[in-house]
Formats: sequence, C-alpha cells, structure tokens
Amino acid sequence: MRSIRIELMLWCPAVIAVLLALLGAGLYITLRGMLNSEFNTSLATEASILAATVERTPDSRLQLESDAARQRGRSAVGIPQYFQIWTDHGKTLLRAVPLAGHDLKLLRPAMRHPVISTVNLGGRVAGRELALRFRLSDAAPPGQRVGHRQTLHTPALAAAPATYILAVARPTDQLDDALTGLGWSLVVACSLATVISALLIAWLLDRGLRPIATIAEQISCIGSTRLSERVSAHKAPRELLPIVDRLNSLLARVEEDVAREKALTADMAHELRTPLAGLRTAVEVALSRPRPAEQYQHTLRQTLAIGRQMQNLVENLLTLARLDTDSYQSAGQMCRLDLMIEDQLEALADRLRTGNVTLEKGALEAATVFAAPELIALVLRNVLDNAISYVNVCGSIRVLLRPSDAGTLLEVANTGSMVDRSDVTHVFERFWRGDTARSNHGHHSGLGLSIVHNVMRRIGGTALAQSSRGGWFTITLTFPEYRGDGVHGA
Repeated sequence: MRSIRIELMLWCPAVIAVLLALLGAGLYITLRGMLNSEFNTSLATEASILAATVERTPDSRLQLESDAARQRGRSAVGIPQYFQIWTDHGKTLLRAVPLAGHDLKLLRPAMRHPVISTVNLGGRVAGRELALRFRLSDAAPPGQRVGHRQTLHTPALAAAPATYILAVARPTDQLDDALTGLGWSLVVACSLATVISALLIAWLLDRGLRPIATIAEQISCIGSTRLSERVSAHKAPRELLPIVDRLNSLLARVEEDVAREKALTADMAHELRTPLAGLRTAVEVALSRPRPAEQYQHTLRQTLAIGRQMQNLVENLLTLARLDTDSYQSAGQMCRLDLMIEDQLEALADRLRTGNVTLEKGALEAATVFAAPELIALVLRNVLDNAISYVNVCGSIRVLLRPSDAGTLLEVANTGSMVDRSDVTHVFERFWRGDTARSNHGHHSGLGLSIVHNVMRRIGGTALAQSSRGGWFTITLTFPEYRGDGVHGA
C-alpha cells in the first residue's frame, strides 16, 4: 500500500540532493574556471614582463634586468621562478636556476598566441607552463630600464635570431589544493543541506499530516448510532476544509438515508401488521368451530383480499426501491398521453359508477411524451386511483390535459379533500396519509403518490399537490417536452 509520507520523505530529499549537487557542480566548475583563468593570466603577465626585460648585449649575448638580481633567479618582481628561453631552432639560451638543469617543455606557439600546457617541474612538482614567441624589438628599448641590470651569461650567437621562444612555469600545488578544498567544502555543504532538508521535511510532514490523523480519528468514532455527529474543522488547514465540508455533507445524507430506511422499516412493519393480523383472525375464527361452506367461502374471500393488499404493498415497495437505486431499466418510446389516460379511465369506470362519482373530463388534447410506457401507465394508474379512492360520496373528479410553456400538464383533482393546506407537502412521502384517510381506506398503503413523484423525477418531469380541507385535492403533473433529439426540455 502506498504511503504519501514515505514517498515524500524519499523523493523530496532526493530531489533536493540532485538540485544541490547540480548547483554545487555548477559553482565548482565556475570557480575552477575563474581560478584557472586568473592563474593563466598571471602566467601571461609574468611572461610579458620577462620578455620586456630581455635585451641583447654588443657581443650578441642576452641580459635581463631585475630589482632582485641578488636572489639569483628566484621569485622576484620581473623574473619568474621557472622560465627558459630558446632560439627558434630549440637551442636553450637562458634557464632559471631552480630548474637545476631540468628543461621545460619546448612548445612552438605562433606569434602573439601563447600556448599553455601542464609540465613536471622536477620530482613530483606539477606545474603549468605558458610559452610565447617574441622579438627583442618588442622588448623595452635601451634607456628604459625596469630595474637593476642582471647579465646572464649566454652563448654568443653568430647571428642574432629574429624571434625567441619564452616559457614561464609555476607550480600548481596551491591551486590544486584550493580546488580540492573547494570541492570538499561544496560536498560537505550539500550533504549537510540535504540531511537538514530531510529532517525539516519529515517535521513538516508530521505537522502537516497531523490534522488528517485527527480527522481520521473523528471519523472512526462515528458509528451507526452516532450519525448526528460531524467532523470538526477546528484548526484544520485551509486545503482540508473542502474535504471536511464534503464529508459532513456525506454524513448528513447518510444520516438522512438511514433515518428514512428506519422509518421505512417501521412503516412496513406497521402496514404489514394490520393485514397479517386480519388474516390470522379470519383463519382462527374459521377454525374455531365447524361452519357452513358459505362461511368458509366468505373467509377465503377475505383472506384473498388481504393477500392482494399485501402483494400490492410489496410490489409498490419493490418499485420504489428500483426507482431509488436507478436499477429500473426501461426503454423509452413515444407515448400518446391522451390515449393512455382514456385507457386508464375506462379500466376504472366500474369504480366510478359504484361510488356514484361524477367525472369532469373535457376533450383531452393530443399530447405525446417520450418515456417508458410502463412508467407512464404506473403514474396514471396511481394518480387516478388516488383520486377515486379519496373522493367523497357523490363527489367529482376532474381530469384536464393541456399544453404549457414547461411541457404537457396533466391535472387530476377530486372533491372532499381530507388534507390541510399545511400538510400538502407530505403527500409524496412514503406511507404518509391523513388519519381520516387511514381509517376510511385501510386497503391503501400510502405509496402511490410517492411512486408518482419518483417516476416523474426519473423522466425529467415534476409533480405538485394543492389542497384545501373539504374542497379540492389537486395533483398537477408536468411532462417534459420532447424535442426529437433524445433530450427533454425542462
């Protein structure tokens, strides 16, 4: 299982180490280039000064001028510690005393283009040599002296050469030691910075993830009996506030669903207890003593009616469960709403005649909706059955179908309403019924209008209720307009 803490503690120091290594390498390369450039510039300056002090004597010998002639060629202003002069043919004319017979590397640079090379200055002394080609005419003219004259015995030349080769060298041990110290200093600094960064990141991660651990602990304390509790956002970082809000919203929905399921279980138990008690009573009475066949048939008809009531309740519950979980699969098609209303009214004609109910039905305008036919039939059957079941004796039922800006409106109303205006919002809740309705119409489970509301929501429509006690109870259904592109207009 992946751990954000471990990944961050591994990757962050690794990235920092790589960045510091690149930075240190770049700094080291830059400083080394600067020191080497300064070293080479110093060699070039020494070579230029030395070339300027060389002049030829009347007897065709070379002589140098220096303020430190007494130091016998050792490091002094104007004369480097290691130098050597050749003719163009490679014949040595001058050599510094510290070389002790050891020649420098003979390089043949072009005029005014010095050449640099690494050399061995004797033993284990490593150095760097700069060679340049010069003419005596480039040196200082007679009369302009750099310092005290130092005449070095050089072989007499039969003819003065046109150019000479001068090599100046210097040990690089101090430069190498400085670069080595710089390199190790950068390595130690980068390593310490990486370790300190890792420790700081671990501390920050522990501090940053602490609110998550607190929230997780709060969540673990919320059980099925404590769904009313919420996760506290106190001292939570701003980045966690959306998560806490969404989590509390989820807990609120879960609490609401659990409460609804508990209420549904209690209502189901209550609804099933009455028919089961009636069924048991009818059977016990029939078995209490021998009876004529007619009484047994009457008892069987009672039990059959109770069985149908229970079956209707179970089927309605299954329908609601499928609609709530979106597991109800049905194919939509074009449905003539006016014709389906006529079919439902024809099926309920006997009940209308039995109750002496007046049906106020105008000419139903042709209306087409796009939905599953079984869902539309379910809606019409339940809304019409509700009106017929709760209309008063010798009352009226009104059915209107007309177009509107929002789609197609179906209005089903009945007289003799037993629902107060303040309670009309509850009519679409499961198992909700007015007390009078429950006592007078025990064969209804109170699920019909809840099914209507869920189906209308599923097909993109709406269901509204209006009521005044003793007056009209009206259900208004709005079916969405079908634009012919598979989309319903709201």
